[in-house]
Amino acid sequence: MIRRWHAESTDAAERGRAYGRAWRAELRASLAEYSELFERLAFAPDAVARVVDGALAQTAAHAPAVLDELVGVADGAEMTIAEIMTLNARTEVLALQKPEGGECSTAVFLPADGPPRTIQTWDWLDALSADNLVRSHIAADGRRVVTFAEFGQAAKIGVNSRGLGVHFNILHHVSDGAGAGLPVHILARRILDEAATVDEAVAIAEAVPLSASTVITVVTRDRAVCVELAPSGIAVIAAVPEQLLAHTNHFIDARLSAGEVTVYASTTAERLVCLTDHAEAVALPTGLERALALGAVSDAPISMRPRPESPRHLQWASKATITIDVAAPAIELHAGGPAEVTREGWRRIEA
Repeated sequence: MIRRWHAESTDAAERGRAYGRAWRAELRASLAEYSELFERLAFAPDAVARVVDGALAQTAAHAPAVLDELVGVADGAEMTIAEIMTLNARTEVLALQKPEGGECSTAVFLPADGPPRTIQTWDWLDALSADNLVRSHIAADGRRVVTFAEFGQAAKIGVNSRGLGVHFNILHHVSDGAGAGLPVHILARRILDEAATVDEAVAIAEAVPLSASTVITVVTRDRAVCVELAPSGIAVIAAVPEQLLAHTNHFIDARLSAGEVTVYASTTAERLVCLTDHAEAVALPTGLERALALGAVSDAPISMRPRPESPRHLQWASKATITIDVAAPAIELHAGGPAEVTREGWRRIEA
């Protein structure tokens, strides 16, 4: 279920405390799920603690306002800041070991005379995050931000009232897991809170250390780029007008792809082909039309379903289908993959 929450306070710490009080049970449930996953993956507790401690230090250095909010979340939920940071740094913890499967398919069509048309599936482990949250808040400079994320995370996929949005896909690189890094979910939050242009978003990403890889697709009213990020470097792939820009879970940049780590049983190549073959669906004017058109594709791999032959804790599923409107800033979404989208269940939440 996708839940909804709006923060009234503009004070980061108070906003966090209100979040923690409102979603205490969900935050604790999410932590329990990830703790069980780390145990099943045989992560040593001291290794997890080192990643979380490093994430805390890097957040203090590179995103202190976000840390103020997360401390407030911990206070409101009667949890520790390390527990809340574990939820934000789950990608960095998982970078210690590449699990089976893959997540997320994103596509953008950039018209010659209008804003980008986007769509993404958010795919994740089926045993985790049955409930997620669309939250909105007012950033320090007065802009409004709305973002979809798992409980406890500062951000994931979203848009701000300045007309900048971000999509989000995990990647895997040989440089992952070495050293301390700013969690990629917190990097996404900084971009939403601070950037109004593609160049500003790229500058924020270039300035922070990372310990896990991801690609953040940044869209504004006239541009779209995939910002591929690894601890060893960054690459920017720009959309070409009247063409599709698609990204799944492997690097496109030649230099970074040389360090690609192929995840066992990943469908990243098949999903990229599916998006490319159905570019006309991504080019449709409204988010709902895009989702319904892709959902009508027979056996489309972008609508991921759990594989019963895999262990329960390694079964992947499409948890949400999300589009971003930067012209009248909003996210639109539906639980499940495109194959599950209905007109009645489609929701629009404005920044």
